[in-house]
Amino acid sequence: MMLSARLLSTVLALGLATSATAGALHEAATAGNMTVVADLLRSGSDINDRDLRRETPLIAAVLANQDRAAQFLIDAGADVLARNDLGFTALHAAAYSGNVYLATMLIDRGVPVDVLSVASITPLHVAAERNNVGVAELLIARGAVIERPQVDGYTPLSRATFYKSREVAALLKQHGAQCQSKDVLGAAHAACLKISP
Repeated sequence: MMLSARLLSTVLALGLATSATAGALHEAATAGNMTVVADLLRSGSDINDRDLRRETPLIAAVLANQDRAAQFLIDAGADVLARNDLGFTALHAAAYSGNVYLATMLIDRGVPVDVLSVASITPLHVAAERNNVGVAELLIARGAVIERPQVDGYTPLSRATFYKSREVAALLKQHGAQCQSKDVLGAAHAACLKISP
């Protein structure tokens, strides 16, 4: 899977890597090559192998929106709670890629809806930043904390405001999210106040 330079920089900033430095299982999962994934697992490849960013093949498959590969890995025993070097899980990757199907599957398989990265970023923070309404709706319906701050103090609504994710910002406001103070948001405070639920 080739990513544009802009998308790659965003992916790396979130701590979600691509399979460029990964082994064969990561590459096959990212490409959705089910035959190779199955063959590698049969031949003894570690289903929870780690690349240089400590991402597993499952995280790579979810990030690449490879539903069949991700489901296969989950059914074969992949660790759904595995974290990369910044603490992001496959559920964070589903929130990033906007994949409601995989996000639902991961939650149903035991990933906490508010699983925290090292910087206390939840999947809802990620969905808010990426304006992935479907995943945000799912996370809220499954009990995500609407106003949980990450380490730097920003809530999902603040991240949605910073990234101009208007649909998710409106959704968050519909569910009671409040704009943080001007001291926290700075110039973005006025923009947050203008978003209609």
